[in-house]
Amino acid sequence: MDYLQRDAYFTGVSYGHFDMERILRVMRPDEDQVVIKESGMHAVEDYIMSRYQMYWQVYFHPVTRSAEVILTKILHRVKELYGQHYPFKVKPTPFTSFFEGKVSLADYIRLDEAVVLYYFQMWTEEDDPILRDLVYRFVNRRLFKYVEFNPNLQMNDWMELYQLFKEVDLDPDYYLVVDSSSDLPYDFYRPGGEEEERLPIHLLMPNNELRELSRQSEIVEAISGKKRTDHKLYYPKDLIEKLADDQPEKEKIKKILYKQDR
Repeated sequence: MDYLQRDAYFTGVSYGHFDMERILRVMRPDEDQVVIKESGMHAVEDYIMSRYQMYWQVYFHPVTRSAEVILTKILHRVKELYGQHYPFKVKPTPFTSFFEGKVSLADYIRLDEAVVLYYFQMWTEEDDPILRDLVYRFVNRRLFKYVEFNPNLQMNDWMELYQLFKEVDLDPDYYLVVDSSSDLPYDFYRPGGEEEERLPIHLLMPNNELRELSRQSEIVEAISGKKRTDHKLYYPKDLIEKLADDQPEKEKIKKILYKQDR
């Protein structure tokens, strides 16, 4: 629970605030689970709603996801170049064990934020144009733009864009990314369900009966079992705009991308 309050503090939002001390005070052990005294139900409601808001207003915010997309592509590019024996100006030594699948605990601890940012600064001067561009975007917050995109309904558009990007020398594996985010804020127990099993929260009633939270809370009942999914297509708008106006691919790309905004 503490990550919500910590992230709310550092991002300056108010969504992640709830009474964690109250929740801890009303927790009670019960056989193989922890239950919540019925008197603490409202504190748990606040926690669940705070989590819901933090995910959709911060963690799944389109701009946050754009930065994550670029970060992922940077590491993919470095790994690909490493596999091709590319002559890095500064060898990515702290990353090699991850690329080779031989990660030790010491390797994991050593690769902290300071190390990653140092290498990102060094990679802004690499000769590989894709790596150099991606790192520059991440460091200087020149993020990808996005449009709403449903991969189940618009796969033909994506395939056409993929080919058009290749024709204008924009590597679609790095510059055309479909990103999907989903969250199930709370669910009651569904035996045999296809979704990843979520353990429910039980309330300890005054008569010592256990009652599942959504059966007692109208707020939690309203969001129980409702999985929300969001799809975005990320792309470098600035590079598309820089294409020559007499390139027929430019207009085709813009027509497909920008129709998603209408």
